[in-house]
Amino acid sequence: MRIKELDAFRGIAAMAVVLYHYTTRYNQIFSADSFFNFSLGWLGVPLFFILSGFVIHLTIDRSFNAKDFLIRRFLRLYPTYWISLLLTLAVMILSGFMYKYSAFYVSKLDVLANFTMWHQFFHFKHIDGAYWSLLPELLFYCLMAFILFINKIKSFYWYNSILLLIGSIHIFFPIPIIGKILGIHYILLFMIGLCFYRIHQKKATKYEHLLIWLNLFVAVFLYQIEQQGNTVQLLFSTFIPIVLIFYLFIFKKLQFLGKYKLLVFLGNISYALYLVHQNIGYVIIKNLEDINFNRELSICIAILSSIFIAYLITYKIEPPFKKYIQKKIRH
Repeated sequence: MRIKELDAFRGIAAMAVVLYHYTTRYNQIFSADSFFNFSLGWLGVPLFFILSGFVIHLTIDRSFNAKDFLIRRFLRLYPTYWISLLLTLAVMILSGFMYKYSAFYVSKLDVLANFTMWHQFFHFKHIDGAYWSLLPELLFYCLMAFILFINKIKSFYWYNSILLLIGSIHIFFPIPIIGKILGIHYILLFMIGLCFYRIHQKKATKYEHLLIWLNLFVAVFLYQIEQQGNTVQLLFSTFIPIVLIFYLFIFKKLQFLGKYKLLVFLGNISYALYLVHQNIGYVIIKNLEDINFNRELSICIAILSSIFIAYLITYKIEPPFKKYIQKKIRH
């Protein structure tokens, strides 16, 4: 089942993150400035988490068991990730960027750890800073696989309630080990997506709506602890609008978004775009600025380059590579 509005959401989220990194984060890292500063672009990541919670149930519905579910997730994540990782590393090395700026240096051990995608869990450095959001995704998938394995996927209220309880306790009395294993600072954002999926598929009761707001409230406090933000500002100026937009989607008020082919296209390449845009974009922008290119023009060139690379990976490079890996795994 392909929902074009969701693809459009992904496209919007991906471009928000790209603009955030090329303006706000770039300014912070390189002490630069420009007239355009997209400081709210970081919201693309929690939007991605909620989207992941929504679409993961599609994968669960198509999976025969926990093993099949994990294989499907592996094939979705790793081929594109490995290609993007190798490309990013090559650009960083060949451009000399990794050696010129110590913040971007990674050791050989870091590189090897990054190939597992679990490197952050064991405190290895990212090859690209955007990779930080992959660990919460992996932890959420593992939890869903475990619930699928014990055949409790239908006991939605129970495991959501348990996560809410653990998250609430963690706000006041941090539980480092359990919090790390569950990815507690972000997991309730995924649960919001699951609630919306159940509403969308007519599987919900009145409790899903209550759970959405309870998940949101606790998730904001947990997110604030992790990111050291302002809870009230996060809740009322950012996270609540995201949830309200999802309600508009659920009640079919945003179907027009699926008609914008550019947004749908950006949504289709959003995973690869997210993985390749940050450091490669920094290399492009910084090198162009060093030869006195206009800052805003440099950003536009970086955006177009990242989109083109993501297009090549999504439609030209990843499909045969994924097919090869799938054949090896399935047989």
